[in-house]
Amino acid sequence: MTPADRARLGLAIVFLGVLVGPLDTTVNTAFPVITEAFSLPLRDIQWVVIPFVVAQSAASLVFGHLGDRLGHRRVFALGLAASALAHAAAAMAPDYPTLVAMRGLQGAAVGIAVACAPALATLLFPAERKAAVLALYAAVFSLGMALGPWLGGLLLAAGWPAVFWFRVPLSLLALALMPLMPQGSLMPQRTAGRAAFDWPGALGLPAVFACLALGIAESTRPGAGASGPLLLLLGLAGGVLFARHESRAAHPVLRMAPFRSLRFSGLQAASVAVSFACFANLLLLPYVLTREAGLSIAVTGLLLSAYPAGSVVGSLLFGRVARRWPAHRAMAIGLGVASGGLLLLAGLLSWWPLPSLMVVGMLASGIGQGVFGVGYMDATTSMLPVEERGVAGSLVNVTRLLGVVLGATLIGWLQGQTGHSGASFGIVGGGLAVFALAFGRLLRGGR
Repeated sequence: MTPADRARLGLAIVFLGVLVGPLDTTVNTAFPVITEAFSLPLRDIQWVVIPFVVAQSAASLVFGHLGDRLGHRRVFALGLAASALAHAAAAMAPDYPTLVAMRGLQGAAVGIAVACAPALATLLFPAERKAAVLALYAAVFSLGMALGPWLGGLLLAAGWPAVFWFRVPLSLLALALMPLMPQGSLMPQRTAGRAAFDWPGALGLPAVFACLALGIAESTRPGAGASGPLLLLLGLAGGVLFARHESRAAHPVLRMAPFRSLRFSGLQAASVAVSFACFANLLLLPYVLTREAGLSIAVTGLLLSAYPAGSVVGSLLFGRVARRWPAHRAMAIGLGVASGGLLLLAGLLSWWPLPSLMVVGMLASGIGQGVFGVGYMDATTSMLPVEERGVAGSLVNVTRLLGVVLGATLIGWLQGQTGHSGASFGIVGGGLAVFALAFGRLLRGGR
């Protein structure tokens, strides 16, 4: 087998293992079933999302850093083994509180698995192929998201635990194939492998994420008291302390220096914003299609696949124009197309709520997010040194997840305030359009 063939085989193994993350969209299709099975009010379904996302976000950054120090292959294999155990535990949850707790465990395991996946993928190939590999990585990730709702609709015939069980053999298969993964001569030398580990940063980061997520959730709960604002203040204060500590640590989990660049910080904020706005597709439309349109779970899952399928198309489109379009132009266009798709859905839900036409809006928002996502990944990995490729890949994952957790809480709250899905889509789509204009001005400024 030639080195090129071994690199392609290694890439296929990475793609197989990383699917444990995007295939979590099967759970979105299961929202109505889980809501009914545990007799939940609509807003409580957010607790299927929040622990998963918070744990995955924290684990991604911490283990991305560990991958840079100890080896990306080791961390990836650990994540696959943990994912198999965590998905089995979630499937066997006997009640809703246990399911929520197991979702946190599942999120941490998936976070470990995907933390070093972009680094593994890109470092198997020469640097000049990075953009093409990232486009393919994003397309496969989006394909997993696209298959998830459709698979969820089929799997739910066996009950909601099936959306967790099916990822156990997937994780184990990828783990079994790991010995075939090439060592990768392009991997950077791990110069900091024996340096003191940043335990305060590694432990403080999950605490900050948890306080902020719980604070937002509590603040938007009807009849909430002072606990929500207090948790938000605690999270913000913890974030300041975390940033101060990381600025002084010899080998921090997350270097603060890149965030002093307005351009770099703007990139991360844009990734959060587009993930937040587009999550309305997966949070609100399952209920619109099943309860208002009267569609079956299987048909609903198939229609919901249009949104991540659009991301596949957008990722592949960027791969074709990467050499002709600068990343900043692609990102600005992507944000504009995504906001246009959301605004189209707002209009359809308000005046002409035909499921077949909603597919167009979902497809457009997905295409925009896919185009933006590849440009963002290419820019972020280029702005950090190759020795921090694990952290760079983790940032890509974390900003997407932060958008999801904000979407799960704030869009759910917004829906409760407006009482109409069309109005909710209009607000988030309009907000993303305004952000896209500001982001375009920032990138043209070049700072």
